[in-house]
Amino acid sequence: MTNISKNKLPEEDFQKLFKKMTEIMTKAQQTDIEIFLSDLLGKEEKIMLVKRFIAVVMLCEGNSSYRIWRTLNISPSTADKIRLDYVSGRYRKLTSLFKRQPKKYHRLWQTLELVLQAGLPPRGSARWSSLLRSVSKHK
Repeated sequence: MTNISKNKLPEEDFQKLFKKMTEIMTKAQQTDIEIFLSDLLGKEEKIMLVKRFIAVVMLCEGNSSYRIWRTLNISPSTADKIRLDYVSGRYRKLTSLFKRQPKKYHRLWQTLELVLQAGLPPRGSARWSSLLRSVSKHK
């Protein structure tokens, strides 16, 4: 579980520092960003970030909260919160970024398909059929 200090940074200072951090990241190459995130984030934080990101991708493709929490092994309340944030438009810029990069989005779905099929019931299983249809439409 991620611990956050009770001693808060003033919002204005936080925003300035966050902006500077993102400037550094956007000017870096992909391998540098991977190193940056690996050094900066703990294992739990990486897992949380990846699951939230994939949940948004799945919502973008029309998957339900139920499918998300079952697939990603997150709590139903977390899946619902992400869905509510998605519906309210919180991830609008992120989803438009997906759409502007169709090749990368396609490769993401290919990777997701491999991960989901590893050790799962046979492909014809009703549990996975609608998610696999979403993946297949990106092929």
